[in-house]
Amino acid sequence: MNEVTLSIGRDVLETFPDVHIAAVRTKINDAAALQSAIEKLKDDAEKLRHDLEKIDPITSMPEIASWRIAYGAMGIKPSKFHSSIEALMRRVKKGQDISTGLRIVDFYNLVSINQKSPIGAYDAGKLTSSEIVLRKTDPSNDSFVPLGGSAEAFPLSEGLVVYASNCDVLCWGFNTRDSSISCVDQDSKEVLFFSETTDAEQRERPAATMRALADALGDVDAKIVTLDRITPTGSL
Repeated sequence: MNEVTLSIGRDVLETFPDVHIAAVRTKINDAAALQSAIEKLKDDAEKLRHDLEKIDPITSMPEIASWRIAYGAMGIKPSKFHSSIEALMRRVKKGQDISTGLRIVDFYNLVSINQKSPIGAYDAGKLTSSEIVLRKTDPSNDSFVPLGGSAEAFPLSEGLVVYASNCDVLCWGFNTRDSSISCVDQDSKEVLFFSETTDAEQRERPAATMRALADALGDVDAKIVTLDRITPTGSL
């Protein structure tokens, strides 16, 4: 896959004027280095778990509360559909195992937990278009093949914000559920990572999260692309 263009749709900016996205494209070549990074991140996540035990309810955390507000603005129930960071934080607080069996997914989930910020990932080699847009759904034309779920469980309702490539929805509800079309797997070698927020007070968090991810991979020269209402388009 050649250069990928990432953009924020005007319709999203009208509803979420403070949306910020950060993204990075990097290669996954060293399995041993990735496993080493995972082990260190696990230690950090365990320290966070002890901190989370003192927070009740977990939805009072600003990193989670802001997403609940955003989900309400999309017309979906935040009590039914959790942001990816809320889902992960709930599992960590309960002491549940978050491993998935896929090293790359375990890696970015741990970065997500430690940075308290959602992260999504797409296999660059699986993308069928060089353009990805964060936009609202077009229910009559869009299609979604959710990873590990049924399309009926994730309806493409009016007002729902998705990452999309042409008419293929790559991620449902900002960061709730990835598509099986573009998801990473054990063979993924070149990956696009994303993080975002709709909260002006957390506007620096996505870029910091992507930098932490790149540093954990040892990719110190990684280019972090940031988008907002001033600069709604960038390339990876």
